[in-house]
Amino acid sequence: MCVRITSMNGVALNRFEFDYDVTWNSFFLDEKLNVYSRYGGRDDGEPERRLSKDALLRTMRLVLAAHAERKARPTETVDLLQPIPKAKSTPEDIPLLKQNHQGCVHCHQVKEYQLLQWAHDGVFDRRKLFGWPVPENMGVELDLNHGTKVLKVRPDSPAQKAGLKAGDVLARWNDVPVRSEYDIRWVLHRASDTEPMVLQVRRGVNASKPERTGTDEVDRRPTLRLELRPEGDWRPTEIGWRKSMRSVPLEFEFRGYALSKSQRAELKLAEDQMAIRVVSAKDAGLAGNLGLKKGDVITAAAGRSDNRTIEQLLSDLLRVYSPGDEVRMTVLRDGVEVPLKGKFPNWHTDETTVP
Repeated sequence: MCVRITSMNGVALNRFEFDYDVTWNSFFLDEKLNVYSRYGGRDDGEPERRLSKDALLRTMRLVLAAHAERKARPTETVDLLQPIPKAKSTPEDIPLLKQNHQGCVHCHQVKEYQLLQWAHDGVFDRRKLFGWPVPENMGVELDLNHGTKVLKVRPDSPAQKAGLKAGDVLARWNDVPVRSEYDIRWVLHRASDTEPMVLQVRRGVNASKPERTGTDEVDRRPTLRLELRPEGDWRPTEIGWRKSMRSVPLEFEFRGYALSKSQRAELKLAEDQMAIRVVSAKDAGLAGNLGLKKGDVITAAAGRSDNRTIEQLLSDLLRVYSPGDEVRMTVLRDGVEVPLKGKFPNWHTDETTVP
C-alpha cells in the first residue's frame, strides 16, 4: 500500500524521523508501522543527487525480502527492523508552533520551529544545526546507484582506520540494518559524537554467491565486524541550501549578495574570488562585533576566499565558529582592503514564528 503524506499535522516525529529540509522522503513499513528502511535525503548539490532509481528499487527488494523472512521465522528476526524510539511527539507538541501556526504544517516549518523552541528553552547548541551527516564525513564514499556499497574509502579517515574497503557492502551500522544510504545518514544523525560505532559488512565477491529469491538477490556472505571511531568535529556539512537556515537562532545582523561578473571587474576582483556586497548592517550581533558596514565587499571569511553566495557564507560561519570564538573577515572598503575581527555572538533570537 502506498500512502502519500503532504502535511506534517499529527505525524509522529519520533517514529517517522527524517531530514525536514529534504525534497522527498519515504518509509517502508509493516502493517504495525514498524520501519524496515527509509529512503530520500539530499545535500548541497543538485536536489536529487543522492537519489537513484536503481538504489530505490534495491531498497524495496531488500525490504520485501526482510518482510518475507520475518513471516517465515517471526521469533528470530526482530533485528530486521529499525529501532523505534519509545517517546512520542507530534509537531503540535512544539509550544511555539502550537501557539503561532495555523493551517498545514510543512516539513521545513517543523525544523524551523524546533530551532526557535530550542533557543527559547535555552537548550540550543551548534550540533542541532548539522543533522543527517553524510557518510563522506566518516571517509566513506558510497555507490549511490547501489545504496550501501562502498565505492571509495578516503585516506587517513575513520573509515580507513576501521578497516573498511572499497567493494564492501554495509549490512548494519550500530543498531540499524541498513538498506539505503539514507539509513546510514539516520544512524549518523542519532550517533554519539565520540562513542565507537559498530559496522557489519559483507566482503569478497567469491566468498559465496548471492541467492536469487522472488524479491531480491539476497547477499548471504558472512559479515565482518568493524569498529569505527569518530574523530574531531565530524558532523558539519554545507547547510546554505536548507530552507530552515532562515530560522537559525543567531543575530548575523547583515544582509548581502554575491557580485556579478561585471561588478567584480569594476573592483578588479577575480571571478573565482569571494565578493559579497553588504547591503545592510546593524550595530549589533555579528555585524556589530566585526564593525561591518553597508557597502563593504566581503572577500574572505571563515578561512575561505573562493567564490561563495551569501547563503554559503553564512553556512561557513556556522560550520567554523561557536559562540565566543574570534571571527576573522576581510572586506574591501572604499577600495582599501580592511581586516576585521570580532566575537561570534551567543545563540539568541526574538522570533517566535516562521513564515
